[in-house]
Formats: sequence, structure tokens, C-alpha cells
Amino acid sequence: MDADKLIRVRGGRFDANGSPFKVVGANNYYLGFATPAMRGAVIATAKRIGLNVLRAPAYLDCASANEGAWRGVCFQYWNPETGRPEVNGGENGLQRLDRLIADAEEADIRLILPLVNYWPDFGGMDRYVTWFNVGSREEFYRHPRIREAYRSYAQQILTRTNTVTGRLYKEEPAILAWELANEPRCEVRDGERILLEWVLEMSAWIKQNDPNHLLAVGDEGYFGRHGVDCEALLRVPEIDFGTFHLYPQIWKKRDAVGFGLRWIEEHLAVGKSVGKPMVLAEYGMTADRDAIYRAWLDAILEQDGAGSLAWMLASTDDETGEPYEDYDHYTFYGNAEVPSICEHARQMNRCRMRDDDV
Repeated sequence: MDADKLIRVRGGRFDANGSPFKVVGANNYYLGFATPAMRGAVIATAKRIGLNVLRAPAYLDCASANEGAWRGVCFQYWNPETGRPEVNGGENGLQRLDRLIADAEEADIRLILPLVNYWPDFGGMDRYVTWFNVGSREEFYRHPRIREAYRSYAQQILTRTNTVTGRLYKEEPAILAWELANEPRCEVRDGERILLEWVLEMSAWIKQNDPNHLLAVGDEGYFGRHGVDCEALLRVPEIDFGTFHLYPQIWKKRDAVGFGLRWIEEHLAVGKSVGKPMVLAEYGMTADRDAIYRAWLDAILEQDGAGSLAWMLASTDDETGEPYEDYDHYTFYGNAEVPSICEHARQMNRCRMRDDDV
């Protein structure tokens, strides 16, 4: 493995072999499952916009081997004969993720890969709870068999041999980081403690099995809400950087610009106080988005933030021949829709080059 190709954290910043690395990217939830045409179109558009990071799930949990969670594709399913979940390494399984990693490397794009979803989309924690018949979603963090099943899946991902590149996933230079989960919450009494204990255990375990890649929790950045204490999670030794999300419309905030600027400032300040990068890992608007994005992204640039990932970049749908319609209407498909992101990418890259000259 060429360790010089991996992204590190040094001095509270992302570092690419001695040069600062600024994250400018987007999310796409189907990228790891999709056909070559859909995957290739997203990656090509990302390059045109100037993006250098894509965030996509490394999970796709199914009820059975015959049920695909997304158009017949499944990464993990319940095997009634063994009484435990098993991974699907075939053409309609993890070979799709193999190809995403290989294609990203060829395009010089890095990947952030969450390992489970808090929400029921594509399986998630609810699927684990159903598999083991243990009650509420929050039992995902506490039940010993579920904790073991999560570790088992993570280990099989980290140690999988990519059928395209021939490398173990834990040696892939295209992977920037893992996230323990997408938007983990713990909506029960003493939830902050329960979630923090889970993060302490799982982050240490993953770092033992993959010391090469960066690791984040993947949380939304709440301060003492929904069982999440953003700062406490960021202070976990094995967590390399923090994440926060930004959806003023969903959160019913009237002043999207003002709220977003305060939210960004608060999180970047926490990152600096802890000495770790802080990434705006999801953000989205449906109205006046380009002007609002410009204000938010300018704040990240001016305050020397680590980067941002818009929700979400999509492509043409193979099944319909039309643009892939995302359920929340935050989707964009090209440069013209988000000139603010294109300009931000240029500015962040210039910032990185100036730092290189120092």
C-alpha cells in the first residue's frame, strides 16, 4: 500500500502527503449500488463541477437473499439457516461497491463511506433490530448480538478484497474516510451516554482493524438534542474529524441564511477548539438555493473550514431515461444549477494552492 496517497489529519486540517486538502463534494445515496452508466455519469459531473469528494453508503441491508433493497441489489441479508446476516459479494452485491471505489480512484475523487443508516432507508438500524427481534431502533446500540453483527459486517467490508483493484478495502487510496453511521441518534433516556459509549467502542475497534483511513461518527452535529452531543463525540480519540448537517427547511427555521451562518460558525469553532477538522457533510435547500449556498460556502471559506458536501448530485435514471428524481427535491444534476458550488470549488482549490506555496 502507498501510504502517501492516503488523506491524514495534521494540525487540525486534512493533509494530502504534506499539502492541505480541502473537501468540496456532494452526496449520492445510490452511487455504490448503481449501474455503470448511472455511476459514471455522477462521477463525470462531479469532475466537471470541480468536486473532489463523494459521500455514498457502504450499506444495503435486505430482509433476505432474494430481496434487493435497491433494484435487486443487496450488500447484506439475513440467512435463516445460520441465524445471522451474511454479505453478498456477487454482481448484485458488493462488486458494485468495488467498481465505485475503482472508478473514483481513476477520476481522482475520494469517498466517504458510512457503514450503517440510522434511518430505515436501505435497511439501516431497523433492519438489524428486526433480524434479531429485539424491539426499538435504539437497541441497535445496546444489544450484544447486534453489536457483534455490526462489527462482523464492518470487518468484512474493511478486509474485503476489491475484485477490480485487487486491494483490501482498508488499503484503498480512493477511500478518504469511514463513518460509523449515517445520522446516528439515540432517542431514549440517557441517549447521549448510550451513543457515546457505542462510538467509543466501535471507533476503537474499527481503528484496530483499519488504521489507514480516517474515521468520523457521521452525526448531524446536534448539541444535546436527539441523544447527540457533537462535541463529546468529536473528542473521542479515534474520531479524526467531525460532521454536521444543515437543513433549515426541514428544521422549520425561517431565516435559512442567518441560521446556517450561525450553525456553521458554531461547528467550526468546536472543531478548532478540539483541534480536528469539521465538515459540513450534508446541506440542502429547495428554494433560492444558489444564493443561500453561496452565503454558507463563503462562510466556510472565510473561516478556514475543512469542507462541505451538498445533498445531492444525481444523474439520468437508467430505468426511465429521465433525471433521477430524489424524494426531497434537493437534487441537482450539473454545473448550471449550482454555480455557487462550482465557484466554491475553485476558491477552495486556490486556497489549497496558496497554502502549498507558503
